[in-house]
Amino acid sequence: MKSAGITVILVGVAVAGFAGYEGLKWLEQQNAPTAADVTKQVDAVRAEAAQKHPGLSQTDAMKQVAAAKAASTMRETSPGQRSRVAAEAVFGSYFMNTRVRQAHCRQLGVEIAAFGSAYERIHAEELAKAKAIYAEQGRSPEEFATLLGPAMQRMVEQDMRDIAQGRGMSAEKTCSAFNENADAFARAIQLPAAIREALMAS
Repeated sequence: MKSAGITVILVGVAVAGFAGYEGLKWLEQQNAPTAADVTKQVDAVRAEAAQKHPGLSQTDAMKQVAAAKAASTMRETSPGQRSRVAAEAVFGSYFMNTRVRQAHCRQLGVEIAAFGSAYERIHAEELAKAKAIYAEQGRSPEEFATLLGPAMQRMVEQDMRDIAQGRGMSAEKTCSAFNENADAFARAIQLPAAIREALMAS
């Protein structure tokens, strides 16, 4: 399944990786990033995308910028830290799709639990690797969910608007489509190659 809207999920994954990489710098200075810092990064990606790709939809433009940044981030990250950055990317996508997207649709009166379950099942291998990496570091993914929450909410809202407009459907029917085609949507969500490679190599 291909959709202009679904591509923003990759932006969320990539931004999760950026937050992790930048977070390493801040943590070295004992000054951890805040949710506002992450939101600022997302806004910067959005602005850069509009400038570099004015002919594309917002989500497609953001995907172009984020994919390039994901690759450069992994190149710049030391080998010993790449697995951590990759794990954060996995959790960014996980929380966006199993929590934030479901909460968005729930506000519209539509439950998409089937999609959330399909996402967890289809991406079980990646999630297991990310959990193992966090466990080794004595960290909890929940701290990451709190950090990215506001930024992910905005991205999900934009994503769902783009899908609805692209398919000529209402917001409610768009949510229903995620539930009715749960496996297809879940399979359409893929980590950028550089991030998945770092994750699976750990």
